[in-house]
Amino acid sequence: MVRSRRALLLCLLLAAPAAQAEPLLRDPNLPSVPPDVLRQVADMRARQAIMDESQAPYAGRCVCPLQTEDSNGKSCKGRFEKITRQPIPICRPQDVTREMLHAWWRKQA
Repeated sequence: MVRSRRALLLCLLLAAPAAQAEPLLRDPNLPSVPPDVLRQVADMRARQAIMDESQAPYAGRCVCPLQTEDSNGKSCKGRFEKITRQPIPICRPQDVTREMLHAWWRKQA
């Protein structure tokens, strides 16, 4: 039984490798919401999570130009720090690449 499940899982993974990296298209709790809108919402949440993860090593610091508060809730007015060493934090949703999104979705599965 376990072998047949593994074989089935392997077949599914090989048949549709991109399908596992994408969010679900239907939400039974929101039947009237179109699938493309659900995908956009899931995509923006994933981008935000990736940005939060990239900024986590710099807790308590203002590392993004448009950041208004640090992680401790203190104002960033006049406190922006330009990060020049790796890892450089991701500050804008458009800086998150498709590869980053696919990797994040795979990690969540």
